[in-house]
Amino acid sequence: MKNNVITWLLLLSFSFAFGQEEIKGKKDKAPRYKLFRATENYEYLKKQEENLYKEDTFDPIKFIPLNKKESVYLSIGGEIRPRLEIFSNRFWEGEEDDTFYSQRLVLHSNLVLGKHIRFFGELYHGYTSHEEEFVEFDELNVHQAFVEIKLSNQTEGNVSLLFGRQELGFGTGRLVGFREGPNIRRSFDVGRLVYSKGKTNIQAFFGKEVRPNFGVFDNDFSLFDSNASNPSLWGVYSQFKIKGLNGLNELYYLGFDSNQATFNDVTGEETRHSIGLRRFGKIGKRWRYNSSLTYQFGDIGNSTISAFNIDTDWHYDLIDTAWKISPGLKLEYTSGDRNIGDGRINSFSPLFVNPTFYSLAATITPINVIAIHPSLSMQPTERLHLYVEWNIFWRASENDGLYQPPRFILRSADGLSERSSGNQLGFQASYEFTRHLAFELDLSYFIAGAFQEASGEDESIFHFAPTLSYKF
Repeated sequence: MKNNVITWLLLLSFSFAFGQEEIKGKKDKAPRYKLFRATENYEYLKKQEENLYKEDTFDPIKFIPLNKKESVYLSIGGEIRPRLEIFSNRFWEGEEDDTFYSQRLVLHSNLVLGKHIRFFGELYHGYTSHEEEFVEFDELNVHQAFVEIKLSNQTEGNVSLLFGRQELGFGTGRLVGFREGPNIRRSFDVGRLVYSKGKTNIQAFFGKEVRPNFGVFDNDFSLFDSNASNPSLWGVYSQFKIKGLNGLNELYYLGFDSNQATFNDVTGEETRHSIGLRRFGKIGKRWRYNSSLTYQFGDIGNSTISAFNIDTDWHYDLIDTAWKISPGLKLEYTSGDRNIGDGRINSFSPLFVNPTFYSLAATITPINVIAIHPSLSMQPTERLHLYVEWNIFWRASENDGLYQPPRFILRSADGLSERSSGNQLGFQASYEFTRHLAFELDLSYFIAGAFQEASGEDESIFHFAPTLSYKF
């Protein structure tokens, strides 16, 4: 472990120094790296005389022309992300203290063949200093490998077919997120048809989640394997603007199938359908909002599904303050099972939620939850962001338990009537040294509620995680 830490800290120091080199005389800094690295576009480097951005050290590997017309080119990038995590009383269990080092190493390439075809590939390595933990440890594997075929031009609206292993993420990641917190982000073996024009984006897709294993190149491609146990996902997701109406809208249908699911008193094969609406945007200069409603139906074994989620998130920007202070309030209700043994299951499923939905500690997930989240964000300087929140949790139904990410039962109801499931203090500080190098500090303290006290061990959970990220 010690050698790994020293090696990557030295690499980060070298990369930091190397990445500082810039040539003056251009207008703006180069664009920030995107959360979905496969969507980055470096064609602005094709004509240097028209390039409005400051030159970056890594520009030579971001646009490597492979023909005279420069219509065929290669881009190379990646990430180095070391992290230290300190846990006390994980899942409220005493003597469950754990301190470990983890690292994510990523290398990707993007090959563009003219106006209509490109290939994107990405390799992942995840390491932890303790046991081989799911979605944290993976020696080396293909995280993404897909081809994109553009079927139309920009004036008509872009239509693209994407096929292969790729990341998906919709909305806020409540139902389909890319799992940024752990070492191994989520990907799917999937076919997608995407239409986009202006503020309209429509996607139709079918795929299977990739199950990360611990070895080298052992994450099998399972899209056409009917015997694979990987959960399936299909549907249509749209984002659009309604003329005269403030903000943007998302309307979606998602289908989900798993050969084994467990919710409260039901276990069996699950087929679940989700239909939902999300609205988000700004009102004036100060108010920001994000609200969604989702209804689910289908069946698990011999039980029928009827579940829902509703949430709203509002922030008020104090635009006249030097620190850009923004208080916020988030409210949510995620249904739980109402009655035991009635042939119906009311537990909402977050499907492929980001496990860090409530915090990097990934203790609970949005199933059978009523929650209130007051928060405060600040930006003391251009590079420093601070965020603090207080989460108050209750069980939505006393006949359903608590669940851990992504959708597995953590503590059963067992006839207990206590609703309070705890309070959590969360704090995050992030500092952007350069376009390439960033530091993030996450801290959370989860105080167990009356339900944990009645159902088992109820030690408070402490989690502390400083993280460095170097992207190129």
